[in-house]
Order: sequence, then structure tokens, then C-alpha cells
Amino acid sequence: KGNTALHIASLAGQEEVVKTLIKHNANINCQSQNGFSPLYMAAQENHIEVVKFLLANGANQSLATEDGFTPLAVSLQQGHDKVVAILLENDSKGSKVRLPALHIAAKKNDTKAAALLLQGDNQPDLNYKSGFTPLHIAAHYGNFEVAQLLITRGADVNYAASQNITPLHVASKWGKDKLVRLLLEKGAQIDVKTKDGLTPLHCAARSGHDQVVDILLENGAPFGAKTKNGLSALHMAAQGDHVDAARILLYYKSTLVDDVSSDYLSPLHVASHCGNYNVAKLLCERRADVNAKALNGFSCLHIACKKNRLKLVELLIANGVDIEAKTESGLTSLHVAAFVGSHDIVVYLLQHGANINATTIRGETPLHLATRNNQIE
Repeated sequence: KGNTALHIASLAGQEEVVKTLIKHNANINCQSQNGFSPLYMAAQENHIEVVKFLLANGANQSLATEDGFTPLAVSLQQGHDKVVAILLENDSKGSKVRLPALHIAAKKNDTKAAALLLQGDNQPDLNYKSGFTPLHIAAHYGNFEVAQLLITRGADVNYAASQNITPLHVASKWGKDKLVRLLLEKGAQIDVKTKDGLTPLHCAARSGHDQVVDILLENGAPFGAKTKNGLSALHMAAQGDHVDAARILLYYKSTLVDDVSSDYLSPLHVASHCGNYNVAKLLCERRADVNAKALNGFSCLHIACKKNRLKLVELLIANGVDIEAKTESGLTSLHVAAFVGSHDIVVYLLQHGANINATTIRGETPLHLATRNNQIE
């Protein structure tokens, strides 16, 4: 029921009739009551030239019947290898990467095609050049049904691809909460690290997926885990100005607020560097040490001045930062602002009592540094 003339011509393999109908604006993606598209019918009957023509004219090969069969799935079922090859080729158009069939089924959440492929020689952990398996692909796109199928058929939830990236890292990075829950239920390792030391929690926090952050912490994610550079998940949230993710992390462990990296950077240092006012404000509200010093004695205020972050300077001063604090070489924040030419910050610092005659270890004042760097204003 609901078949159009284009459906019937495609089913019969009448290429010239199909061309005429398309030329006269027939709906190429019209589905019958059972969800059959013209492309599905042509694929089912192995009408290769009709399949090619329909694809060339915009036929959507993702349309599925009410039973969930796509043109690819029915072609696989019927053993129409040439049609399968055409559909896979078309799916890879415009992409630099040509994925294997099972990866494409995972990308499309095409469970019927995936099930048929898994009956053949395809293994669930078949990996591509990057080492990504179909489960990595399903995790990336949040395709729950095909992920379930792959796991049921034996896919390794802890398969480590290039850089030691697991499906849980991928699902966490892209905020696919249903996939994160599924992977954890099926035994995904929650504290696994990439070669750079990123846990799934780092990935979720860096991308601002607060719901995933919450799920991971509920399931025992190590909130104190550090990357190779010593960055915590809170540093990652600060880097992206992800307030809700930061708030959840601090709820689970408030002492994270002054956690430091290998270079002694606190989350507030990171927020100051990036100009991320919202997270910086939250950190100040949670009593972060505004006078904490990183490598070489740089405070959050020094960094905010260096990066010309006026709003951050205002926030830090409002929260009691030491305006005269010096680096190991004797630089005050005024020295830094003068050197980089942050005119508005220089004015603001002077208005709030910064010492215009402060000297470095070499005896240089802010004026010396401004002159040396040709900051005329």
C-alpha cells in the first residue's frame, strides 16, 4: 500500500521510466505505508543501474522500513554484493576515510545490516587504520541499539584503539550518556587512561558534558586522576568554562579547588589564562586560593594581566588577590600589564593601589618594561 509509480518502476528495474519520473519531479524518497522507498525496492531486486541513478539523484539510503531494514540491510540479506558495494561507496562519498561495512552500519545505527554482517566473516572487534572498532563508532554517534548488538555479539568494551582510546573515552567526550551507562554496565573500565593520561572523566569535563560527568562520578570515576601534565578533570572544566561540570566535580570533592598541575597551575590559573570568567567566579566562591603561585612564581593575577583579561583582573581583585605579589624575577602584575600593553588593566591596577615604582630583581619599574617593549600608551 502507498506505492507510487516510482516505487513500481524501481521494483521492476525500469531505468528509463525511473529517469522520466524523476525528471518530472517524482518524490525520490517517498515511503510506502510499510516504509519501502524506491531505493529499497531497487536494491532488494538487485537492479544495479536503477540503484546508481537513484543515489546520484539524492535518494536517502538511511531510510528504513517499519521492520528496520535499510537498502544496505536488504542487499546484504539477499546477497546482492554489487549493490552492497555501490551503497557502501556512496556512503563514503566526500569523506577522506572509507570505512568497512560494519563500521558504516555502526555509524548509521543500522542494526539489521550489522546483524547480517556479523553472521559472515566480520568480527565485532574488526578495527580500522586508527584502531577504532565498530563499537568506538557507535559510541561516537550515540547509537545505542547497534552498540547493544555489538556487545551481545562479543565486542570488547575495553578495546584500546590508537592512543589507548576506549569506547568509554569516546562516548564521554561526545556526551552520549546512554552509551556511557551501557558501557559501564557491561564492564567498561572507568579509570582507563589514554597515552596522554586522559580518563573518561577528563574527556567529559573538557567537553562540558555535565550529565556524563555526574554518571561517571556516581560510578566511582577517580576525580583526582591526573594527565601526563598533571591536569585534573577540574582543570579541564576550567579550560572550557564549563561551570556545571566544575560545580559537580566540586560537589564530589571540594578540595579539588586548589589542585595543581605539574607546573603548579591551579584550576583558577587555567581559568585566568583562558579568560573564563564564569568558572573563575565559581572557583572564587568555593574559596580557591587567589594568591596561589605557579611555576616561576606567577599568580592568577599575573596570568590574567599577561593575557589581557580585564574581567578576570576585576574578579581577582574583588576577591582579595595580592596586587603587589612578585614572581621569582620580581615582576608585579603591573610590570606584566605594562610590558604587554594592556592599557585598561594598567589603569585599573593603578586605581586599586598598584605601586607604580615597584622594581624587579634587575631594578626595572613598570615604566622601564613598557618602554623596552615600545608600549607608548
